[in-house]
Amino acid sequence: MVKPKINNIEEMKELLAEPKNRIKLDDFVTKQLKDFINKTSFEQFSAQDSNLQKNDFLDRLKRYEEILKDFQRILILLARWGNKEQLLILKKCFKRLAEIENGSFNSGIWAHLRWFPIQVLMYSSGIAALPVENYYALKIILMTYAFLPNYSIRNEYLPILVPTNEALSHINDNFKLIPGQERKRVPRSEYLFEFLESSLQELLFLGKDYERLFDDFEVYNALIYTDVAKRDFYPIGRFGYKYRQERENGPINRLVEEAKKRKDKWPPLQLGMFDGSLNRFLELSEGLKQRIKELSWF
Repeated sequence: MVKPKINNIEEMKELLAEPKNRIKLDDFVTKQLKDFINKTSFEQFSAQDSNLQKNDFLDRLKRYEEILKDFQRILILLARWGNKEQLLILKKCFKRLAEIENGSFNSGIWAHLRWFPIQVLMYSSGIAALPVENYYALKIILMTYAFLPNYSIRNEYLPILVPTNEALSHINDNFKLIPGQERKRVPRSEYLFEFLESSLQELLFLGKDYERLFDDFEVYNALIYTDVAKRDFYPIGRFGYKYRQERENGPINRLVEEAKKRKDKWPPLQLGMFDGSLNRFLELSEGLKQRIKELSWF
């Protein structure tokens, strides 16, 4: 009797469940990664802007959404269930994705939007890692370095969240073209919140925790970006207006209280995030809160 063919998600689960399958897992994810890279290549998504119309942006975003679905689910499972050895595959995925010729010296919308699939995958896998406190995965997602000669004029290795956040910050207002986002202050963050939920709920059944986990990931993203980029700039998402509304119970203070309670036993510090320093984390958190207070639109 011929064994029925299983889909990619079920195959991924089977490979993750058995450590002895590490080579097959690497081969499987690498194959999916190559396929994803081919589908999002310059041949498929030109970076040349010409007579850009509203529908052009919406159509391209929709194309990215469709291509992302399968690979996004694979990385969600890897970040949720992967052990330290398996998570090295996650690191490889982000390095290879960031090293693609992204045309970052081109300041056009399409060149910046090429970082959008990477951000979707970072958010998806980061949110998946948080409910099980898989901070090793979180560190990989937010602190993986890649050689990006077409982004840095110094031809240096950079944490990939730096170009991802910077490129997409240039086109934040373009996300207001999405129906329902026209008057939002952080339209890209609001769009990601809505877009990511279905995949994460389907695979992980996060329930009402989803919003909290989304906010936590965005706070980590903002703090670590500022820490590694050495810039007085914080990428602010939905958590910004929640801080203004909730203050003590908001996403930033929730993480601050957790860190203060656990001190040097807090896993992010044990893994060397924020230079392993509670004081550094608290300094960055205060800087983020001050930046939010200075924003006239919050």
